[in-house]
Amino acid sequence: MKVLWGCMTWFLFASLHGWSQDESDNDQYERDGVEDPAVVLRWPEGVIVTREGRRYQGRVFFFENSLKIENEEKELVSLALEEIGTVTIEHARGREDQVGNSGVEGALPAPWRNRDLGRTLLPGKVRWQDGAFRILAAPKAEDERFAAFHLVYLPVEGDCEIQARVVSLNNEDDESYAGIVICDGTTPENRKALLGLHPHGEKRVNFRRWGYQGGSATGKELPSLKLPYWLKLVREGYDVTAYHSPDGRRWRMLKVSAGRMRDKKAFVGLAVQIGKDDRLSEAVIDRVSVNGEGGAEAEAMLPHLVLRGGSRLAAEIKEGNRSAFHLGGRWDGRTVTTPQVARLEFFHPLPVEVAALVEGERKGLLLRSGDFSEGGFESLEQGNIRLGSVLFGSRQHSILDEADCLVLGKVVSGAVRFRIATQSGSVLLAEKASFERGELVATVAGLGEVRFGLEEISSLQAMK
Repeated sequence: MKVLWGCMTWFLFASLHGWSQDESDNDQYERDGVEDPAVVLRWPEGVIVTREGRRYQGRVFFFENSLKIENEEKELVSLALEEIGTVTIEHARGREDQVGNSGVEGALPAPWRNRDLGRTLLPGKVRWQDGAFRILAAPKAEDERFAAFHLVYLPVEGDCEIQARVVSLNNEDDESYAGIVICDGTTPENRKALLGLHPHGEKRVNFRRWGYQGGSATGKELPSLKLPYWLKLVREGYDVTAYHSPDGRRWRMLKVSAGRMRDKKAFVGLAVQIGKDDRLSEAVIDRVSVNGEGGAEAEAMLPHLVLRGGSRLAAEIKEGNRSAFHLGGRWDGRTVTTPQVARLEFFHPLPVEVAALVEGERKGLLLRSGDFSEGGFESLEQGNIRLGSVLFGSRQHSILDEADCLVLGKVVSGAVRFRIATQSGSVLLAEKASFERGELVATVAGLGEVRFGLEEISSLQAMK
């Protein structure tokens, strides 16, 4: 009996001590969070709006099964998930810590795209490696009446500036050049202002302008020019001014092209033209910046896996087949069954005009050229997609050079209680969610249970 009483006494003491210790730890956690500036600074800034309309702004952190926010008066407000209408994280951890790579080595950083402008003997290509664009281009086709070059571009509006450094061009024809361009469209007929570097030409730097009524060119003889060499185009209103520099600091103006650009929307980018050759020639261009924002720190564009339930998953795709897609990066080790996938977007957002192609009943591959290749999905591996059809048999397409979107089915949205946007670009529609010991736990159709730390979340919204 004494032994039993002693055991009960010890158990009661241990329980009380443990409870006291837990409370002490919790108090210490909250006390440290408020009093220790180093801890507070690690919390991201955020805005919380409750379902009743109350608004709180300050530093946010998870604690046990609630979300806490420290307001301007250094007071802690604790909110359960059921009380929250929206959460917006303003200064969470940078995206570079959240994503891996695209799963395809050499993929262009978002939002860059590429295409042949004009008909060429061979399709051009581009690779993004170590902060440099490696552009492969071929001469124009014999029946092409316009200038033809490989274009790597992104859209801009209004006044703009692009500068870049041409590192190398491995074609010695005097008509071959690598450079930068501003144009009001991506067809051969559109207006263009192109500043090209001809390492083997008589005039090493040429500024060409094309319009609907013809074109003109201005060259600069620089016999001592050595690569690498810098180029810059600046658009102000309708005018485009060309500059060149040996070091990216000492700029010299070459020419002002007056009244060339009339549309507010334009495209800026890189251009490589090859004069004579029956193969692809390579140019390397780096230190590219548009409106002062450099491309060396840009991230490769992650594919978006759009699930049948409507969720959009930014994820590295290791490989896929008719049964499942195997993911990497942040989702490493997770698989998504192919029947749960509506489409796989390699470029996003897709142009509005192709919405009918990717959201309809047809299955197949939307190509970068705008064509739609119908067929059943067979596999995705080593940067290639394979489709099969009765008419054409099995066909392989390069993800980097040809594919924009793999279409497998239609989105059929179900009941959604929460919308979760992540720092890496995912948008997950959750059937249910909860706060559990410092994490947001959500159940997503086609994906199952997923867990997020606060540093991964961009926003959380309760759906009505």
